[in-house]
Amino acid sequence: MNKKVSIIIPCYNQGMYVAEAIQSALGQTYDNIEIVCVNDASTDNSRVIIQKFAEEHSDIIFIDNPENKGVIDSRNIAISSCRGEYILPLDADDIIKPTYVEKAMQVFAEKPEIGVVYCKARFFGSNNEDWDLPDFGMHILFDNCVFNSALFKKADFMKIGQYKPYMKNGAEDWDLWLSFLEEGIRFYRLDETLFLYRKYKNESRSDHSGEHVEDVYRNIVRNHPQLYLNSDDCISKIFKMDYQPKYKKYKNLWTLFVVIAVIEFLLLVFK
Repeated sequence: MNKKVSIIIPCYNQGMYVAEAIQSALGQTYDNIEIVCVNDASTDNSRVIIQKFAEEHSDIIFIDNPENKGVIDSRNIAISSCRGEYILPLDADDIIKPTYVEKAMQVFAEKPEIGVVYCKARFFGSNNEDWDLPDFGMHILFDNCVFNSALFKKADFMKIGQYKPYMKNGAEDWDLWLSFLEEGIRFYRLDETLFLYRKYKNESRSDHSGEHVEDVYRNIVRNHPQLYLNSDDCISKIFKMDYQPKYKKYKNLWTLFVVIAVIEFLLLVFK
């Protein structure tokens, strides 16, 4: 299989790191790759760095947003305009190892029933350790287990309607995977660490989704209702939880508060 893969790199004020991301894309052992870099109206030196790479490498496409559109629109613009049959999103501060695309494309060639290929991952930067994500399963309904930098088919992406604007507060990749699941698309994880996710002392972009966690969960469920309605685990969590231990705990605590309140009232009255 020698089908073209488009590596999509949006960048907003990540001039300190974007060169590493681009170099990791250029260093792939798979030989039919294009790299689509989007400068999302950065105010640092990102534009200059990306433009220089584009001038030096003919397989780099440079898109320069005149105004900041955000990561969702930037990825959608890049994927809509790219020539690759397969897509690999890569954030401007992350890195992929040289054989990632080659090994993923081998899976697509050998297992035509597979629609998404990803791998094991490791943190780097302020935190250097393996990213302990569980194997893929329907527990993805409750917690995302596939990071953003997985390979998938452009045709599938366009069919499900791209990244959704309603996920502007984060977890747009989780929403995408659930959309793929709704189409019966199967996932495969390479048993090798080929993706490096940068961690910061303060935060990374995905941490922002934690600030809007209720909004994220609400949008996930509202826009994938059938997945949740058809999930036995979901039904069990809603209707079959054992409330007895908590009920007994808080009943005893409430009783104690009532007793104390009554005693204080009586002391006040008969003082």
